[in-house]
Amino acid sequence: MTSAALEVIGIRKSYPGVIALRGVDLSVDAGEIVGLCGANGAGKSTLVKILSGAESPDEGCIVVGGTERPLPTPHAARQAGIYTIYQEMSLVPQMSVLDNIFLDDFRKRGVFARRPGMEATAQRLLDRLGADVDVHARVADLTIAKQQLVEIAKALKSEPAILLLDEPTTTLPPRDVDALLSLMRDLARSGVGLIFISHRLDEVTAVCDSVEVLRDGQRVAQFDTSVSHHEIVRAMVGDRYENSLAAAAAEGAEGRLGGGAQDEVLLEVDGLTDGSRLQPCSFTVRRGEAVGITGLLGAGQNELAECIFGIRPVTSGRTVVAGQVVPPNKPRKAIEHGIGLIPEDRKSQGLVLDMSAMKNMTLASLDRFTRFALLRGRSEAAHARRYVNELQIKCSSIDQSVRTLSGGNQQKVLIARWLTKNSRVLVFAEPTRGVDVAAKEEIYRLIREHLRRGGAAVVVTSEVSEAALCDRVLVLSGGRIVAELDHDEIQNDHNAFVAHLR
Repeated sequence: MTSAALEVIGIRKSYPGVIALRGVDLSVDAGEIVGLCGANGAGKSTLVKILSGAESPDEGCIVVGGTERPLPTPHAARQAGIYTIYQEMSLVPQMSVLDNIFLDDFRKRGVFARRPGMEATAQRLLDRLGADVDVHARVADLTIAKQQLVEIAKALKSEPAILLLDEPTTTLPPRDVDALLSLMRDLARSGVGLIFISHRLDEVTAVCDSVEVLRDGQRVAQFDTSVSHHEIVRAMVGDRYENSLAAAAAEGAEGRLGGGAQDEVLLEVDGLTDGSRLQPCSFTVRRGEAVGITGLLGAGQNELAECIFGIRPVTSGRTVVAGQVVPPNKPRKAIEHGIGLIPEDRKSQGLVLDMSAMKNMTLASLDRFTRFALLRGRSEAAHARRYVNELQIKCSSIDQSVRTLSGGNQQKVLIARWLTKNSRVLVFAEPTRGVDVAAKEEIYRLIREHLRRGGAAVVVTSEVSEAALCDRVLVLSGGRIVAELDHDEIQNDHNAFVAHLR
């Protein structure tokens, strides 16, 4: 028998040509929150799949409450007391909160699952979470934060011993992140063991009792949460990022994306507005310069990015690239004038997921690989291989479906698309959301190289530390630019910069 709520002992898992886990051990006590960190490819996703019953290990065992439990299916994992909350939730949007919470009961017993007291049970679960949610509301009409609470209520109905949260804060605004972390502490106090996976190290050290680090499929370090972020970063990716921008951002130290701005204005935004959420905005970006745009959730920063690229209707104002006015509301014209957009939601707005990495890279530049109306496949493939090497995109081949790539590699494929098009102005919307520190550094490297080649970058980000890496930062509030600070001002008085965001 063991006192641990969960023990993972010697778990190994291999796929053709890849060893994903190499004898991983992990222990979680009742009432403990364990942070799980690691770069993309470290083995976190594989371990999550095994604990949730989606995959079976080649070797090793899982012990829950002192009893070894095989987990051949997700149902078996839930029966064993392990419930997983994924970043992409498993709720049915068109069904009510009540129906989602009791969905498994409906599947097993149909209409007979509608027993007296079901509403009271659902309300009790939501009250326990402090959720102001109508049990009869349609899930699709709820905010992401409230949907997440419904997902957790659904898990608590089964009284889990272990709750595994996989990147739950990625799409949440700061206020809802704080509420979720507070809820996690409450759940731990009630005796639930939690495993928390996040790329945001400030969240990990704020809420967890200990931190486990995976690298190359192995457990390489365990820390208490008094450890510095830099030590966690070093354990995740090794010493090669000792002086990296990603490490600087994690530590709040000085780092800079640009620094080589020239006098020539490459992008001019003049009074741009959508007539509703975005008030008239004006700014310039010089060749070689990175301008950050930040603000609280809903401040208008993403609407501004979409207006610049033409996918959001513009009611007045103009966008000028290298002295040429870009016709509004026409993404194709924006592309022709040298603007490329890496959108906030790369999966639904940027990538064609069932296409290959190569096809996603060349999608905006097919004329470059066409002769006499025929696609020159060899030229296209050679170009894609060159960018895979230059951008260090991890894929089995250029023909691999982009859906199966990690978040960081998907982001690099999108960047390759606009580099293929020779875009002069790249607009990055949340460029490092949901990627690990190693992928962050690679993305920062690509932005810097674009600037060194004479391009310009607009970096829309909700991460204060990321905005502080830019040459200048515009702060939006209520759809208006309320402050503009340069890099040195931010470094000299970081607190004043943060105050503009309140």
